Amino acid sequence: MANSTATKSFHPRWKKAVALTVAGLCSSCSQPQPMIAGPADPNSETVFTLAVAPDSVSGCILADSSMTRPMTLTVTNDSAVLLTSGGIHYSLTRVAPNVYAGGYYVKIRADLAVRPKRLAVSTQDGTCKWAATAP
Repeated sequence: MANSTATKSFHPRWKKAVALTVAGLCSSCSQPQPMIAGPADPNSETVFTLAVAPDSVSGCILADSSMTRPMTLTVTNDSAVLLTSGGIHYSLTRVAPNVYAGGYYVKIRADLAVRPKRLAVSTQDGTCKWAATAP
């Protein structure tokens, strides 16, 4: 255990420097947001209705009833949230101008830069895939 006189011997500026260094290291532990050059994306709301992709395995049809209901993608301040009809929110990160991606077990990618707009959802292993377009 440290001697109390040893800690008192540190100059107050050193204590402040150590505290700032630790705070800086701790703040860098959070996941960084991608920095994409260019102007901010416009705020928008797009409704997609997914359909199972033909190259999905046959068992994917079991999840089809929840996946093929309308889903709303809302873009605000260069981030996006996909809201399913069942009330599940997926936060998506801007990966390119007007392109958002995210997900853990389910991988989601929304491309609003193309016409028609596209939404692709797949399981992490890629065996089940759904896709949608919107005007």
